[in-house]
Amino acid sequence: VRFGERNYPCGGGGYFRLLPYAGFRWMLHRVNTVDRQPGLFYFHPWEVDPGQPRVAGAPLKSRFRHYLNLESMHDRLQRLLGDFAWGRMDEVFGI
Repeated sequence: VRFGERNYPCGGGGYFRLLPYAGFRWMLHRVNTVDRQPGLFYFHPWEVDPGQPRVAGAPLKSRFRHYLNLESMHDRLQRLLGDFAWGRMDEVFGI
């Protein structure tokens, strides 16, 4: 999403887990309404597994990025699905 002179990511993955839900929702909504573009959302399968094994000795920054909010990912995804209209990429993008 373009805000001021900068672009900010709002496609999913780590940013979806790291940013507050309201901020992420606002950015995706802005892409739809202001930019008048469909959004593309992605996430990795491991991001919905809060019980995944922890990597021993991983640096603090890596642990923060990888494990933050894994336990709330499922509920956030459910909320996102209800807050927006979704479709297949070939239909949405006219591929």
